[in-house]
Amino acid sequence: MDRIERAICKKIEPLLKQHGFSLHKEWGYFVRVQPYGHDALLVVNKGTAGVGPRHFEINTPCGIRHDRIEIPWNTLGMVYGEGQLQTDTLMLGFPRGMTAPTLKVMPATMDEDIARIAAETEAVFTKTALPFYERFADLRAIEELANKQPLADFMPYTVGLPIEHRGMRSLLLAKAVNPQRYPAVRETFIQLDKGMFPREKRLQMLQRVDEMVLPE
Repeated sequence: MDRIERAICKKIEPLLKQHGFSLHKEWGYFVRVQPYGHDALLVVNKGTAGVGPRHFEINTPCGIRHDRIEIPWNTLGMVYGEGQLQTDTLMLGFPRGMTAPTLKVMPATMDEDIARIAAETEAVFTKTALPFYERFADLRAIEELANKQPLADFMPYTVGLPIEHRGMRSLLLAKAVNPQRYPAVRETFIQLDKGMFPREKRLQMLQRVDEMVLPE
């Protein structure tokens, strides 16, 4: 964490603690352990972005992890080591126009901007993040969101940005809670003509998911 991230986290920590979150010092973000995995809220300094005066752009996404999906997903070799404990099944990046235009820290007004962003983050946490965690504690709700239109863009939510990340999670979600939908998601993935891996590699990953037996 850098000093801007630490300053914002310090200000919002009392509210998040009231809801069972604690700041994970090694990971650098807030985590609430749940029977299914964890809930997470991040404060990320993306640095200077775009044109105009120098500034620091802050992003505050939240995520929910279901071990039932993430443990098998992490056997596919896309994340290694300690990072496998930090992956999320579904992420919510707050929609453009909600808070993003004002989440900027200017060097000349750093203290004031940090206080304002902390207050805005608390408001969005209460209004948006808490309902997000409640809704998607049910894995079936994530599967419905992700696979109603298989591999479609459903921002501001995501089950992974590279198409292989999205595809493998979508397949695992269907296999776990809606196996009747698995063939449709599978066929959509097979028809893809893009990705960060060669097609042969993607099909090898697909075969591994085909062969998986997920725990109840």
